[in-house]
Amino acid sequence: MKVNVLSESAFTVGGHGVHSAYIEDVAMLRHTPGLEVLTNSLRRADIQHAHTVGPYAMSLLRSGRVRVVTAHLTAGSLRGSLRGDRYWHSSFMRHLRASYNSADVVVAVSRSVKTELKNMGVVKPVHIVPNSVDVAAVRNLSGLRTESRERLGIRPDEFLVMGVGQVQPRKGIATFIECARALPQARFHWVGGTIFGPLADRRTEMRSLVARAPVNVEFVGQVDRLAVLRRLAAADLFFLPSTQENCPMAVLEAAAVELPILLRDVSSYGDLFGSDCRYGTENTFVQQIEELINDRDQLPELSRKAGRMAGRFDSSMKSSRMLEVYRAAASV
Repeated sequence: MKVNVLSESAFTVGGHGVHSAYIEDVAMLRHTPGLEVLTNSLRRADIQHAHTVGPYAMSLLRSGRVRVVTAHLTAGSLRGSLRGDRYWHSSFMRHLRASYNSADVVVAVSRSVKTELKNMGVVKPVHIVPNSVDVAAVRNLSGLRTESRERLGIRPDEFLVMGVGQVQPRKGIATFIECARALPQARFHWVGGTIFGPLADRRTEMRSLVARAPVNVEFVGQVDRLAVLRRLAAADLFFLPSTQENCPMAVLEAAAVELPILLRDVSSYGDLFGSDCRYGTENTFVQQIEELINDRDQLPELSRKAGRMAGRFDSSMKSSRMLEVYRAAASV
């Protein structure tokens, strides 16, 4: 079976979760017996599988005999990401609905995404297949914790809190900074930039927040994936206070390096991650982080839970599910 995996992120804007999910899927599918995998190819394929819904991916998708789309974007994904969404939100939702309905089968990356797809009028069959990560590869790339901390100048006794994502309101940047301000005894690093430039939502406000951040916060900017993984390996806690996520790759990568995880308590996480992460709110984050700073004996158990969670999202678990999706699409 020949599968052409499509994503405009391969030749436009990378450095975000959809692109990481695409890269992971391509690698996973290439290790799946019985599949020949193409990427963004004009060659004929048995299945066209799109991860993005731009004009290039959609033109190739619609030319295919069997069509699959992974739904990474929903209505909630865009609020707090791109500026002026109130002006174009309705038209973009119509585009998303039409794009997903042009497929034979839609892949939802979480149960909450499936619900959103149904609510927005997607009528095609929807299969829930979460994002995945090659746990062994991530652990190999991330390197040793001691070496990573030495490279970053982190002392053995320092507590390093790490966040990963675009610098945008939806990611909870203001909350991350305020937690750092309340906990000057810890160091906070945020990896990620403003990849959409002037199109980014509240860009001036984000720049101002970053400029006025306390001295114990470092905004690293956009770096390659290897640098992200090595920084995760150096950290004591992964902290993502996002107000909306579907199936965040950054969380899966943090779990793969067995990093304790603290997330905002949003509805989509329960089904995905269960009790293997800690959850908090605006009113509890500082207390929760301070508790871990003062009682580091809790960290090994949280690390063990993160590793257990990573096992559920390992790419080896996903290949059989994607084969089922492809067979279902071919039988429509």
